[in-house]
Amino acid sequence: SEERCHDEAIAAFERQLDLARDLGSEALESRALYSLGTAHHAMGKQAAARDGASFDPGQYPESVSQALSKAAAYYEANLALVVALGDKSAEGRACGNLGNTHYLLGNFTKAIRYHERRRDLARGYKDKAAERRACTNLANAHVFLGDFESAATFYRNTFDIALETGEKAVEAQACYSLGNTYTLLKDYRQAIDYHLKHLDIARVLKDKVGEERACWSLGNAYTAIEEYDVAVYYARQHQKLAYEVGDWKGVAVARQNLLDLTTASQRTSRSSLSEEADGSRSVPTKRKPGVSTNLE
Repeated sequence: SEERCHDEAIAAFERQLDLARDLGSEALESRALYSLGTAHHAMGKQAAARDGASFDPGQYPESVSQALSKAAAYYEANLALVVALGDKSAEGRACGNLGNTHYLLGNFTKAIRYHERRRDLARGYKDKAAERRACTNLANAHVFLGDFESAATFYRNTFDIALETGEKAVEAQACYSLGNTYTLLKDYRQAIDYHLKHLDIARVLKDKVGEERACWSLGNAYTAIEEYDVAVYYARQHQKLAYEVGDWKGVAVARQNLLDLTTASQRTSRSSLSEEADGSRSVPTKRKPGVSTNLE
């Protein structure tokens, strides 16, 4: 079984650690500590997939937390050694792994400290991929702390690096994350801008799942600003794409959204007619934007 394989790997790495210490080799010791951290981290993720798939970071079952805490302890020991050895690349990897481990444990402030260090080290040796990953991880941690402004800043950093390196899939993911973050900030116009960018890139990449997510998000954002005609358009697109990719839960969500939008639109129409009949409006109601401009 996979669990038995992890146990055997850990036993082998523990023997490697003992041998490295007997030989007095800090380089070998640091590698053994890193391997032990990685093995315990993998065990934690495996247990999370099995026992805690529906949990948020910091809320996993005890079996997951124990494995992740052991991973953090080994990564800490590895970090101390590679710093002493002056190995900046290994220091960056250790900081990234510590950031990810503490994030899963729900230690978001600690995770941020390690990811900031990881980002700074990556900038020092011009590793754009590592810098981009650190910025994304910083954004994710700030979301869980409720600091959405900082999260948006770090997602924009990720977006900028993706533009610089030409990674379209990463650019699409950054746009999706930025759209969601601006939704949390209730800045729906900005959210719409980024979800439209995400939709455009998903179409270029022929990523139907990405298109589906973008249309779902756009429907929700236009609903929030009560532009129901446009919201209906994207809800229909969401339903169509969900059918195409076999996302039956998405199909059900889109169908419900369309029903809710019909009700909301009718309620708005009745309200407008009532106000006009009462003569309470001195200025004609502006027509809701349609879907004929730049939507196909």
